[in-house]
Amino acid sequence: MNYSFHPEAENELTKAIDYFEDQQRELGFEFSVEVYKTVQRVKENPVRGQK
Repeated sequence: MNYSFHPEAENELTKAIDYFEDQQRELGFEFSVEVYKTVQRVKENPVRGQK
């Protein structure tokens, strides 16, 4: 399964990563890792979870 972020969502994600990185070194990176882990879980089982 392929995925992509809406351009506005991608921009928002980038801003969030930058914000967290400004708050604490490596925090933006850790946040992005968690986001992409979640994306991977959704890709592996897209019908899991609530509607």
